[in-house]
Amino acid sequence: MSIIAVKNITKKYGAKEILKGISFDIKSGEIFGLLGSNGAGKSTITKIMLGLEKQTSGSIVFFEGKKVNLKTKVALVPQDTAFYQDFSVEKNMLFFASILGLNKKILKERVEFLLDWLNLKDFRKTKASFLSGGYQRLLNIALSILNDPEIIFLDEPTVGLDPKMRKMFWDKIGELKRNGKTIILTTHYMDEAEYLCDKIVLLKKGELLAIGTPGELIEKYGGIKVMILEVSNGYKEEDILKIKKVLNQSSVFTKNNTLFIPFEQKHSLEKMLAITDWLIEKGYDIKSSTTKEPSLEDVFLNITGEKMVVEKWN
Repeated sequence: MSIIAVKNITKKYGAKEILKGISFDIKSGEIFGLLGSNGAGKSTITKIMLGLEKQTSGSIVFFEGKKVNLKTKVALVPQDTAFYQDFSVEKNMLFFASILGLNKKILKERVEFLLDWLNLKDFRKTKASFLSGGYQRLLNIALSILNDPEIIFLDEPTVGLDPKMRKMFWDKIGELKRNGKTIILTTHYMDEAEYLCDKIVLLKKGELLAIGTPGELIEKYGGIKVMILEVSNGYKEEDILKIKKVLNQSSVFTKNNTLFIPFEQKHSLEKMLAITDWLIEKGYDIKSSTTKEPSLEDVFLNITGEKMVVEKWN
């Protein structure tokens, strides 16, 4: 079932076209990634889907056109904090739940469930301003899904978080999916999108450049894997020429003490390992041997010609 159908969306500000005929379908229960650099159109298409902005042309259809109250079905977890800093975690949750009109029994059960599920139980009486950045993000999630929505928009949920907290977020997002929720994820992190998303759209300057599963995109646009051999004292030119001749491959190259061998389909793993053995027999001290697999980062670079810039955690 297509839970959201985006059909030929355009958006103009005066003569400037921000979105150029964007179309895609989001299936129920999948994690759908929106990727692209700043200015790609991610925020604009998200705002249009949420009804916060009006498209110039095209349509957004939810639940195959069935009449539903989208306010109870759709939620946004913003990147920035959206709660009262002077309220405790529990007071924030009770206050926002009361605004939603939940009856007292459901409200209490839902608050207790989310406190436990999001590891906020020990902080229930803690002022929101005293929480770390990661736990403030968890409180953001709790407040956004108090009414148990079916569709959840996550805007850059892990920017600036340390690796441990990022992994916890990934686990929680995965649990939401397993509970039948549909997730629309906007992220700058390629590893995050590759790990979490069932399907991805790649945007650049308002155009949809590619759409597919991470595996499909990597296979089509990721390039080939590369064998990387680092030695202690550099390579002799005659040995590199020998490797090129044996592999019939001119794209083999060295940089400092490192040898890069593109792993073409005609080369078996055994043949590549034989080169390592041959180098050892020739007296080379191999410090490391790795194989770089194509990734979503390579897809992004190959399609857009840009390198994704992300904020580093401190």
